[in-house]
Amino acid sequence: MKHQLLLMVLGIGLLCSSCFPISVGLSAGKISEGDVSLDYRNVTVYAPAVSQIGTEYVGVISTITVTVQGNGSGRVFVDTLPLTDVDMQGSARLAVKVASALVIADTRPHLEPRNCDFFFVVRTTSPMIGGPSAGAIMTVAVISLLENWALDNNTVMTGMINPDGSIGPIGGIPYKIDAAHSIGASRFLIPKGQMTYTEMITEYQDINGITWQNTYPVTRNVSQYASDNYGMQVFEVEDINDALLYFTGWTFPVKESPDKITTEDYIIAMKPLATSLLDEARKSHQNASDLFNSTTIPNRYPDYFRNQVTDFLNNAADRLLESSHWYDEEVYYTSTSKSFQSLIDSHFVTYACQYFASQSQGEFVQYLLNKTTQSYNNRSIISRDSPIQGMVTLQCVGAAQQRINEAASYLVDANASFRSNDYLTALYKIAYAQERTDSVQWWLNISAPFHDSGEINESVITTLAEEYLDDASQAIAYSEIIINEMGKTSSYLNDAKTLLETARSENENGYSAAALFGSFESLVKANLALELVDGVTNDKVERARERASASITESRNLGIEPVLAVSYYEYGRSLANESSLDTAIVYYKDADLIAGALRFTTPYGVQSSRYVGIPDIKPTVSWNFGPSRYIGFFILFALIGGIAGVGFGLLIAGLFSQKKQKDQFFTKSSTPRSIEDYYKKK
Repeated sequence: MKHQLLLMVLGIGLLCSSCFPISVGLSAGKISEGDVSLDYRNVTVYAPAVSQIGTEYVGVISTITVTVQGNGSGRVFVDTLPLTDVDMQGSARLAVKVASALVIADTRPHLEPRNCDFFFVVRTTSPMIGGPSAGAIMTVAVISLLENWALDNNTVMTGMINPDGSIGPIGGIPYKIDAAHSIGASRFLIPKGQMTYTEMITEYQDINGITWQNTYPVTRNVSQYASDNYGMQVFEVEDINDALLYFTGWTFPVKESPDKITTEDYIIAMKPLATSLLDEARKSHQNASDLFNSTTIPNRYPDYFRNQVTDFLNNAADRLLESSHWYDEEVYYTSTSKSFQSLIDSHFVTYACQYFASQSQGEFVQYLLNKTTQSYNNRSIISRDSPIQGMVTLQCVGAAQQRINEAASYLVDANASFRSNDYLTALYKIAYAQERTDSVQWWLNISAPFHDSGEINESVITTLAEEYLDDASQAIAYSEIIINEMGKTSSYLNDAKTLLETARSENENGYSAAALFGSFESLVKANLALELVDGVTNDKVERARERASASITESRNLGIEPVLAVSYYEYGRSLANESSLDTAIVYYKDADLIAGALRFTTPYGVQSSRYVGIPDIKPTVSWNFGPSRYIGFFILFALIGGIAGVGFGLLIAGLFSQKKQKDQFFTKSSTPRSIEDYYKKK
């Protein structure tokens, strides 16, 4: 590499273009030197945030200058000043991932994301709370640059971006509306379902010389707040397409979702499994019933063991009836799930009868533990080493790995119960672990009928798992901040933390596919912690179902069969029919995220390059510089506040020294210190 000049030109171009007001829309430029050129576009957007001053919270405006530079390799660079409380880097990287996946699938002319580098420069007046809430607007900015769509400068937006392109919930909306008004916004976009917010009101009353304090929650309307105070309009947006329509007038086409999600291939894969499990559950229940009726089980104070075992036998019968019902309805994954639950209870009854009939009860439990552990060891190796050839086997192997790891957890609990002489609890844990172990092979066989499309390997899966684990961690941190500020708690948040810890452990132990899908589940729970802070409604469940259906359809349009997403969707629908709305919405969200994320499987910066944003310059390129160019740079650097005389001298010295030092692109004094150097104003 020979010269600094191209970098200098690029730096000046970015610096000057970043000074343009937001109303300019997209700034495009091309810098050439010899046969090397750089194309770049940039735009500055407003991102409202919340800052804490003393004990008070106030809205602040951040400016985010986004630059897309050609001749890159998919890298993402973030520069924030001052630093945010919650790392914004993850939001920027996720914004590029989502934007790139949407743009790549678009048939209209656009820049190729894999051949670009992305720069985010974030500036605000004070430290912000809630960096992830800028994720959606960063995604809009990246899409607008790649597609060359102009942005409306009167619209301001807040909202997280999820891996499936949906816009996640955030907090502090009233403060952010205040901030949006300060820069003259007339329209404000918020995540779907957040049109109301809860404000804690404190009143003081003097009664007989004693001051009484009364604090209570009041529900307020966001749109009314914005309209009454600032004459501003507020609109809800559910996904990035909704936001793009308001900002650009453009959207990505979305096809109608079919009424029936299951396909012939899905039925071919699931029906034999459902048939086999239903038959097995029937036989197991019958055997358990016969053994129960012929076994003497103690039933006296204080341990009514026979009554307890009877409850499990009845539960097995109930699950068996449900499995048969869903099988007749051709809802095969739900049928298999119910059969699975019936099998666990039936096996426990069988184990319990054998336990009470045994001469050495402790040895019997130890024998079952050893037998199940051996079965687990064999299947764990199979699941961990199963080849992943495409998107379908990725899902099936991931599901198998998650289930073998769940079996491991139950075996740990069974051993703990055994050591404390709680033998019946140990028997139930063993029954669960054995059924989970058996289900590994089910999932590995499910992929057979499908065409396994998409190129993916272990390295890519590991990278993706690490990225989504970071996304889930960031979502948990953000949700926890907001929920604590609201003075509330959420079981979803606790579940998200547990799922994240499990997924991290799976990734460390070589089960990267399981870690990937575990991170999805953790991310879903973290987002639901905010979205459902005021409870689950039928509208929210139906909206989640519609989104899941649309995501499944979009994946299929790209030739990806989201078999795991379809299974979860199907199970969510059966739960909704049973009025289990809390669980149904989780499965719908899981299905939505899995189907959406399968389309966004290219990790950040998959192309390797020795250079950061600077194209490789061939050694054969000949560089000729005339004196006028030095004068031009002298003048430009003087205009931006450079030290003209010293800078000119260093430049001349550097250029002459390059004649002696070939292939040295940067010198010690000319290497940019940070991306801020490209954007700082005079």
